[in-house]
Amino acid sequence: MALKAGFDISLTHLEKTMTRRHSPRKILSLAGLLSCNTLLFAAEEQTTVSFAEAQASAGKAGYALHCASCHGNELEGFGLVPSLSGSFFAGRWGDKTADQLANNVNRMPPGAENSLDKSEYTQILAYILQHNGMNASGDRLPDELEALASLNIPRSALGDENTQTPAPLLYNSEGPVVGSSRLDSLSPVTDAMLLNPPADDWLNWRRTRNAFGHSPLDQIDKDNIEDLQLAWSWALPQGENMMTPIVHNGVMFAYSYGDVLQAIDAATGELLWSFQRELEDGRSPGMKKGAAIYEDKIVIATSDIHLIALDAKTGKIAWDHKVDGGGEDSFLFRSAPLIVNGKAIIGLTGRVAVEGGDFIFAVDMKTGEEVWRFYTIARPDEPGGNSWNGLPLEERNGGSIWIPGSFDAELNLVYFGPAPTYDTNPLRQPHPDPAMTRDALYTNSTVALDADTGELVWHYQHISNDQLDHDWAFERQIMDLHIDGVMRKAVITGGKLAIFEALDAATGEYLFSFDLDMQNVVTEIDSRSGKKIINPSAIPELDQVISQYSMPGICPDWLGARNMQATSYNPDTKMLYIPISDTCLDDESGERWQKYPDDSTEGSWGIIKAVNLQTQEVVWEQRQTGPQSSANLTTDAGLLFIGSTDRWFKALDQDTGEVLWERRLDNALNSYPITYRVDGRQYVAVATNSGGIHTRTMKSAAGITLPAAGATLWVFALPE
Repeated sequence: MALKAGFDISLTHLEKTMTRRHSPRKILSLAGLLSCNTLLFAAEEQTTVSFAEAQASAGKAGYALHCASCHGNELEGFGLVPSLSGSFFAGRWGDKTADQLANNVNRMPPGAENSLDKSEYTQILAYILQHNGMNASGDRLPDELEALASLNIPRSALGDENTQTPAPLLYNSEGPVVGSSRLDSLSPVTDAMLLNPPADDWLNWRRTRNAFGHSPLDQIDKDNIEDLQLAWSWALPQGENMMTPIVHNGVMFAYSYGDVLQAIDAATGELLWSFQRELEDGRSPGMKKGAAIYEDKIVIATSDIHLIALDAKTGKIAWDHKVDGGGEDSFLFRSAPLIVNGKAIIGLTGRVAVEGGDFIFAVDMKTGEEVWRFYTIARPDEPGGNSWNGLPLEERNGGSIWIPGSFDAELNLVYFGPAPTYDTNPLRQPHPDPAMTRDALYTNSTVALDADTGELVWHYQHISNDQLDHDWAFERQIMDLHIDGVMRKAVITGGKLAIFEALDAATGEYLFSFDLDMQNVVTEIDSRSGKKIINPSAIPELDQVISQYSMPGICPDWLGARNMQATSYNPDTKMLYIPISDTCLDDESGERWQKYPDDSTEGSWGIIKAVNLQTQEVVWEQRQTGPQSSANLTTDAGLLFIGSTDRWFKALDQDTGEVLWERRLDNALNSYPITYRVDGRQYVAVATNSGGIHTRTMKSAAGITLPAAGATLWVFALPE
């Protein structure tokens, strides 16, 4: 994993390690010089790289200890963490000199660059080469970079499985696999349905476009929850299945890792049809948060940056939109589409520090053509353009969108939360021109966009010039609250610091904040503006490279007190249920520790806090060993469903936090649970898998053992 200059381990891959210190132009120049020097040297003398079996064997153990938690047991990579095998590796490092790969290996682990012995790095390098098909020859791989510069990594030796030949499509059913009355009777999803979803369905990422994560179903209640049992299960493709299944008219649409979309009978678990995207060369599958449904189409965001609409009854492609902009391998999708006024709206996450930053865009659901685009990094000649310390556009980056947007139909506004920049160093020294600020808009902001045009209506920046990667990139919930005796439509959101804020949904006016006391970065919040005063010890020195060791005692650490595990909100009780991780970083060892450990809470890394939004007071708090890794789900029956890293799926009493039901499943719950009803029977569904970067890191901190693989969709119901 790679720390950016703002204490970021959450965006993890080798390019980030470089881009936090150099502008993209400097990187290109440096790369060009390295390439020229390497070619000149290679022309004189260059031989094929070789290594001893003993080096590779020792490197396998070193890789497991220092690298596997980020890059995977099989070097497959996760999310933004690059694969160290397969076509991506072969394309990047084949026919290059070994010193170039060694330079990147030596930058690991994150925050502790060059901390291993030279021989350990060399052994890990040997193991990576062996894993990619090269054979040990008996000649030892040298430790010195100068010697490695004369050794070539031949692409032809990296093995047939590592060429650009695409993997076979294992999940394509070429249309329905069985006759199904559910498919036959599937009705179009209208704008009216999305505005007020049928109680039986789950039509959006958080069910409703105000992102509540709440269902009106109440068949499963506090009195009968102990009878909840397995109704059916379905094996998913191996990988980060952060899915949110969509359910309509008794048909479930499950979008999985590997770019696999499957239509399943939501009552029986029978497969109806399946589609798998054949990815473009060099692109690897990534995490999926879900699909979207509109009229007769299901729309998915693919790992090779296409939006594809499929016929909901057959799985046949209706249209295929290739996202234009940023260049090959520049972007990733890490959210799900939001359907608004006949458009699919979604934001991008930068795979590298893209010049000019990331963007949000809308596609017409009838034609698949792009309708509008909003750049989350302010342009120099546009409003907010003077907030980047005088940097030219090509040196501004970030503003990634990790979470689907929210929508208010009355105001016709969509709300998103762009993440921080990838390169904070240029924002540390004030610009001599006082008109140039260092706020870095629109990072760490709530942006409200006109749903029809994409034009910015208002923005509010929760923290400016974020040097510690404490994102405000998560869900925006839209609700009515009495504030100072007046009913206000508010947008509620909270960042990694577990500080939550309310803004006026129409104007962006600051309304209030509440701090859940999990951080020591912000010392004061202005009650009128929300402006934060930062603890001086949390402000890095000029030119200080931020790592987990150079900023001791920061709470929370890069994981955040809260992250992509979404909150849930019960609109009837005004209660917000918040998943929290109690984790900081030790001053010297880099090990995680709890902010307020005592005999009763030591080892309880996971916290659920119930907050009354009308009073902003914590009503109850419940601790558990495993940090929460799934989103929360509430129902009208007073139940709160949660899922944790240590494999527990639980139902809690919304009023007290008491655990009413629990089952231990096959792997971590790293997804978004839903509930729905078919033929009068209520179901609860959740996906398990080996986990994303947050889950894999927290399992290590909490001493939790998980299977290396295993992914399942579990569906529960009361006995018939």
